[in-house]
Amino acid sequence: MIRPLEIERNALGYHLEEVRGKHLRLVKRANPVSDWSVFMVHGGGGRAGQFKHLIKALEPNMTIVAVDFLGHGDSPAPNRPELYTADEHLSDLTVIYNSHKRLHNVFISHCYGAIHTLRLLDTLKQEQRLAEVAGVVLLNVGIRAPYVSMLSSLPAFLLEYLRPLARSSSNAAIFPPKTDPALIEFENAITSNNRMYMMKVLAQDCGSQELWGQGLACGKAAMEGVPGALLCGEEDGLFSVQSCREMAQYLGVPSEGFHMVKGAGHLPMLDHSEEVIGIVSEFLTSLHGAQQTTN
Repeated sequence: MIRPLEIERNALGYHLEEVRGKHLRLVKRANPVSDWSVFMVHGGGGRAGQFKHLIKALEPNMTIVAVDFLGHGDSPAPNRPELYTADEHLSDLTVIYNSHKRLHNVFISHCYGAIHTLRLLDTLKQEQRLAEVAGVVLLNVGIRAPYVSMLSSLPAFLLEYLRPLARSSSNAAIFPPKTDPALIEFENAITSNNRMYMMKVLAQDCGSQELWGQGLACGKAAMEGVPGALLCGEEDGLFSVQSCREMAQYLGVPSEGFHMVKGAGHLPMLDHSEEVIGIVSEFLTSLHGAQQTTN
């Protein structure tokens, strides 16, 4: 029987790219006739493969770049906790962006990945390069940092033994009751590879309201000049619809750019992929139209 990670490897390919001395799995669909690139940035514990439906839908018209951050998905997972911090992810994302950007660039970023993206936008603004970014789509990210269990303070080796308990609570938060059991099983089979020495660092950073607030503050100023959209799942157990709506308002996303995906959970690009593809495609079409009008 083929393992879920091998299924995704067969569908998306397997390519490791050296980034700041690390070897990260990068999914790239190069479109030689398009001057548009879409960067897909996963959240904590996620992976590029969670964007697989969006990748398939968008690759005919633009270049797609999606990374597995260190320790995630198909990237190596060394037991070096200092390599999994928010600053490390930001530095890696910055290198990947600078290496693969085109004339027009769009970010589609999920949860914790949205914080990295907002911080990168702030850097580009300071470097007077914000015009490179044509638009940003944020998925399932709220105004406040997500709740992190006190269990995350335990040593990593104990957390490995407690993984089934953590799995039960995370499944309840991520997947609505009506989620296809096959999808839950598939996701669990892949995320069970996430090592707890990495997840401890992610929990510490992602659950920090101070760091979360810094990311939002960075993004607020940068997003003033960038078209944006924010999608959330109606039944997301990590971020309420109200928290996501407040996030959109804080970042200046117009009311027509806020979308609640009915019945979706924390991973709408997987459990309600067709609706998400429709919303994202419409947003990208509007960006194309705006660029043509400008030019």
